[in-house]
Amino acid sequence: MIEIALAFQDKDGQYAKHAGVVLASIFHHTRSPIHVHILHDASLTEVNKQKLDKLITKHNHTISYYSITLPDDMLQALANINSINVWTQACMYRLLLPSLIPADKVIYLDCDVLVNMDINELWQIELNEKYLGAIWDQGIMEVAPIVSAKGLHPELYFNSGVILFALNNIRQNTNWYPEMLNFLRTYPDTTMPDQDVLNAVFGGNYLPIDIRFNSFNMAIPNHDYNNKIVHFAGDEKCWNKDSPGLALYRKYLNLTPWRAYRAKLKRRKRRASYVKRRSTRKSNRRIIYRRRNTRTRISPISLFQLKLIRNA
Repeated sequence: MIEIALAFQDKDGQYAKHAGVVLASIFHHTRSPIHVHILHDASLTEVNKQKLDKLITKHNHTISYYSITLPDDMLQALANINSINVWTQACMYRLLLPSLIPADKVIYLDCDVLVNMDINELWQIELNEKYLGAIWDQGIMEVAPIVSAKGLHPELYFNSGVILFALNNIRQNTNWYPEMLNFLRTYPDTTMPDQDVLNAVFGGNYLPIDIRFNSFNMAIPNHDYNNKIVHFAGDEKCWNKDSPGLALYRKYLNLTPWRAYRAKLKRRKRRASYVKRRSTRKSNRRIIYRRRNTRTRISPISLFQLKLIRNA
């Protein structure tokens, strides 16, 4: 069974939908049984949870939910890190996967990816003694000096949006969590806290894997999304109206319970518009009818004047 993990906060109700689209894209291409792990906080509503359950059940997969509260020592370490307000605390949930999920390994995915391939290909990669498998960050050279200042190597620096974690290998290193806290305390100016931590702790023992498993949208020639996991990293998200990935996003959105909700809203709007137009037509017909049945009354004075005119 393939193990998939996603993590998000959902204050505006949108990221549960985006997570659903990611899952729909996986289910569309993958026939292997899948167990989904959702890492969330109290912002995940029962309505959106039911929609995730419905999506999972439709494809005969299974799901587990983990309501996350970051440990006190991590919260204390994050208190001095300003960039956490940019990324939200949910970006740190993936760091806790070895202590949360009892599986041997798991694929972690950000909610701004679209899986346009059979994810079993990623799952089948042998990690052997490596801590994880990941893809070199295709935008890291733009901030290479910042990364280097923290003792990290830009030429080896991996992106944290798609990771195949070897959880058992990580758990055998009993210092993995203290090392994470130590990095956060040492470098409070980190601009990408989760990603920098993962590179600092696991970067010396990870397996670089094919770029098609985490292809940045901005780096894909002619936006050829075939047989790739496409990552809409940065500000250009696939759900944005001007995104070249919008059509693909909508394709997978139409395979989720959120699509049914949108269609229902549209039907209600069409019905209300029809009733309004029909009411307006009836009102106009009544006005026309009244006009047609209104007779012009001529006063006796006017008739007398007409007779004078005729006899003139």
